[in-house]
Amino acid sequence: MTNEQKQGPVNSMPVHVYYFTDPLCSHCWALDTVLTRFKWEYGDYFELITVMGAMTEDDNHYTDLSGPEAKEQASHWEQVGLFYHIPINGKIWMKDPITSSYPSSIVYLLLKQKDEAVATKFLRMVRESAFVFEKNIAKREVLAAMLSELGQESEALLDKTYSEAGKKILYQNLLPMTELGVNGFPTVVMVNNKNEGIKVVGSRTLETYKKALVRVLGDDVALTPARLPDLAEYLDRVPTVFFNEIEKMYDISKDDVKKYIEANLPKDSYRIGTAAKYKYVQKA
Repeated sequence: MTNEQKQGPVNSMPVHVYYFTDPLCSHCWALDTVLTRFKWEYGDYFELITVMGAMTEDDNHYTDLSGPEAKEQASHWEQVGLFYHIPINGKIWMKDPITSSYPSSIVYLLLKQKDEAVATKFLRMVRESAFVFEKNIAKREVLAAMLSELGQESEALLDKTYSEAGKKILYQNLLPMTELGVNGFPTVVMVNNKNEGIKVVGSRTLETYKKALVRVLGDDVALTPARLPDLAEYLDRVPTVFFNEIEKMYDISKDDVKKYIEANLPKDSYRIGTAAKYKYVQKA
């Protein structure tokens, strides 16, 4: 399949939506809010299968803090942030380079075996930590702190994460990538039960994914969006919500975000901060 190319008529459910991603994929961070809203509004029409891409394993050249690779990666992240108008801080590459996306990917897969909602929240925490808060998500102690915040026992889980058994789980998870001909991130592939589907490559708009879902379900299907979560529920699932994400999630203007927060959250239930020059709201 080529980008957004349909293979034959599609008129039946269910649909499997494969999301190919990686914790260190900056374009995936740009897509995060769009896919979060897409799942909330239209998740009744499909099953989402997140495939971790094993993009970076022990790239030790980043440990040369004055080397060209670290500087290039920092610059790349900053440019992605400017292009998509999203918070990204590339300073981590000059301070404590993230040498692998394997550990955080494996932790996600292990959590998913027990509780998909916890795994989803963990992955969001990983992205926030790497792209905004300058935390090295390859380090055991950083992942242990996240797991503790989620109320998860970490020692046995992380022992497995940093083992050959953990790598086998990651490699097994990669099978759909080969089967569906995916070679980059982010990629979303929608497949119905007739094995007909659509591939969407790159970070796209909500409307792009809606149109793709209609085509794979059948053009006679009228999508009915589910209710979006209120802001308090949003904060239950997404630890740090940036102001520009509130704009995208609730279709409100930049100038109205602060008023929206004040109107929808109890006065002492939240705090507002700034990171990578972007304002955010967290639970107090």
